Amino acid sequence: MDWAVLWLYRAALWDGLAITIGVSVLGMIGSTVLGVAIGCVGTLPSYLLRRLTDCYTGTLRNLPLIVKLFFLYFIAGLPPFVSAVLALVLHQSAYIADVTRAGIRSVAGGQMDAALSLGHGYAQAFRYIVLPQMVRFILPTMTSQYVSVVRSSAVVALIAVPDLTFETQQINVETFRGFEAATAATVLYMLVCSVVIGGMTLLQRHGALR
Repeated sequence: MDWAVLWLYRAALWDGLAITIGVSVLGMIGSTVLGVAIGCVGTLPSYLLRRLTDCYTGTLRNLPLIVKLFFLYFIAGLPPFVSAVLALVLHQSAYIADVTRAGIRSVAGGQMDAALSLGHGYAQAFRYIVLPQMVRFILPTMTSQYVSVVRSSAVVALIAVPDLTFETQQINVETFRGFEAATAATVLYMLVCSVVIGGMTLLQRHGALR
């Protein structure tokens, strides 16, 4: 084993890590916005909207991430980075939508009825009564969703997005030091996931103290 190769290719590893973090952060933000929106719409008292959201989540959850990625890149013809982010957003938003619906349903329905009987509008009652409680309920589950985004981001190397996995493969091709490169990539992925878990844990503790 020759660990010195990691120092020689440190720039490539850091560049790949930066791309991985960028793709993951954008994937988390996009999937959260879209997933929460779909989940909220799915709880509205409308049969059609519920069926549409069920179709959205069911279809996207049953399609592998790599299928979405290849469709966006090879069929839709989107740029590699855009395809990578959009595939992660679509894939994870289906799971976050289900988490959001479960969180909303965990809030006692009587609270919404009481707010409506006091003259508050549905949107106002949802924003000030249901939403804050729902956020506290889903934070633990959202941690695993965000970690899943980081893990899944490795797939984008298949369409030549120069993320950490892609750079690891390049180091292996050029030096035949795949074990050393893979070890470094594993440690870096673990560090990113640890930061995500730590940040979400702090959010949970902050919410518990409020």
